[in-house]
Formats: sequence, structure tokens, C-alpha cells
Amino acid sequence: MSIKKETTHQLIHRNLTLYQREHSQVWQCRYKIDNRWIRATTKETKFDLAVVKAKELLVEAEIRKRSGIPVVTKRFKDIAMLAIDRMERDIRGGLGKVIYKDYIRIINDHFIPSLGQRLITNIDYDALNDYYNDREAKFGSIMSNSHRKTQNAAFNRVFDEAIVRGYLTESNRPKLDGKTKDSQRRPAFELHEVRALLKNLGPYIESSRTKDVRERREILRDYVEMLLDTGARPGIELLEMKWKQIRFMMNPIS
Repeated sequence: MSIKKETTHQLIHRNLTLYQREHSQVWQCRYKIDNRWIRATTKETKFDLAVVKAKELLVEAEIRKRSGIPVVTKRFKDIAMLAIDRMERDIRGGLGKVIYKDYIRIINDHFIPSLGQRLITNIDYDALNDYYNDREAKFGSIMSNSHRKTQNAAFNRVFDEAIVRGYLTESNRPKLDGKTKDSQRRPAFELHEVRALLKNLGPYIESSRTKDVRERREILRDYVEMLLDTGARPGIELLEMKWKQIRFMMNPIS
């Protein structure tokens, strides 16, 4: 049977305990909410003042619980790092999405430097709006619709993690605003520009110094022509295309 230390006092049986750590004069306390023990410091060195503070902490925690407010909260940075760790584990396990790498970069490069020291419960609509305004002022341009959606999805990864761990409630989850500038159609190539582009691809291929370089440039010409003929966007839409998916037709229109 363990011996009760002289620096440990049960203020409320099985609900509130006051104690001192070794080599410290400051009184600590632990209290139970929803069958979960929570530790906190009273910041007091005098026993009578520590007793009062410990009881106040317990009452405040019970009020927060009844009000649907998280009893314990964390800094945004702490939750963000947990969200990053979860995504990295999913990627290693083959369950993660390709976009997770973008979320991780955005969280590390933008969210944490700007919002990292705020409590997760203090990230509200105004804080997010200030973040977007500061970011747009820094980069000198209004964020596009797709970029804003990606940022919001990264925010949701952090907020989901906070809710799962009990540091944020669904009712306190900030509402993300996806509105931004109206999307504008990119200007199309003029006919004379297309002709100039295709005309110069020939000499570009012929100037290749090695067979390997020439073959890559020939594939590039095929890629350019396919983009022009199909209207597909460069990169993403044709990224997974394979040779077996391409058919050669002498008379495509009959």
C-alpha cells in the first residue's frame, strides 16, 4: 500500500487533490471531470491560498463543461503539429491523400507562424479573416478560389484534430468563409500564337544534341498538341495519362 505524502491533500474525496512536486514550493492540483483527471497549477506557494485556487479551478471546469466549452484547451500550434503527425502517419500507411502534402506545407509555412501562439478556442471568424487579409497584403494579391478552398481544408484538418482530442467543441468550431474574388477565365491563345508555337517546335527538336533529349522534346510536342486539341489543363488533367489510353486514327471524323 502506498504511503500518502505530507505534501498531498484530498480536498474533495476522489475529485480534488492538492499536492506539491519534489523540489517545488508551488502547489499543484488534479481534479476529475467526466471521469478524466486534469492537472493544473494553482501558482500559489501558501497552502490556504492554494486550497482556494484549486476549488476555483474545479468550479470553473464544471461551468465550462455545462456550457459546452472545452475544459482544457491548447495552443493552435500544438494541435496543428498533432494534425500533421496524423497526416504523415496516414501517408506512410498508404491511407493518406496526395493533397495531404500541400496541407502540411500550408500549416507549417503559413498557419503556425501566424496563428501558432493563439489558443485553439480563440481562433474565430475574426482571427481567420485577419489571417487572410495579412496574407494577401504580404503577397500583394487576392487569394484565388481554389487556393482559398485548399487553405480552408487545411484549417479543417487542424479543427478536426482539436475536436477529436476534446480541445474544441463542434459548437465552437469557427465557420470558414470560402468567398474570394470572382474567378476569371484565362485568356486563350490567338491563332497566330498557336502557329508560331508549333512552327518553332520543329527547330527546337532538331537542335537536340543527344537521342535522349530529342525523344523527350518529341514527346513534349505531342503533349503540347494534345493540350491544344483537347483543351485540357497542363499538368493535373493529363498527369496520369498512359500510352495505352491513346488511339491513333487516320480519319478521326467520318
